Amino acid sequence: MASWTRPHGTRGLGKESKMRDYDDDGVPYVVIERSGIGLIPFIWGALLGAAAALLLAPKSGAETQEELKERARRLRERAEEKADELQDTLQDALSRGRREVEDRYDTAKKTVAEGRERAQQALDAGRKAARAARSEIEEEISTRRSRGKEEEEAAEG
Repeated sequence: MASWTRPHGTRGLGKESKMRDYDDDGVPYVVIERSGIGLIPFIWGALLGAAAALLLAPKSGAETQEELKERARRLRERAEEKADELQDTLQDALSRGRREVEDRYDTAKKTVAEGRERAQQALDAGRKAARAARSEIEEEISTRRSRGKEEEEAAEG
């Protein structure tokens, strides 16, 4: 299948564009590769076009200057409004985030306090059980010593 490539340096899209003569059915077609165009160039073009229209309009210089000032004022007001909206949105998000962190901190603090309390209760219960076991062991030892002395005395007597 034959193909044609645009020579480098010719007027084009900045990259080599490739065109194929025919597809599998024998029908000619063209393939052009393009890179994406961003929003910024579009906005600049719109602004330049608007400025050119204002400058080339059949109005006096004073009228054009006044209209430019008015449009600039409205644009500044809209930008300030958007900035205020953005600031409010960010402050709301920050407040929500701060509340969320505080809530999680309080929950964690409460959980740690409850765990500490349960650990203290378990420790106290263990100490109480150890004291009770010690008392039982001491009593058993004392009982066996008494029996031992009684048996010794009975054996001697």
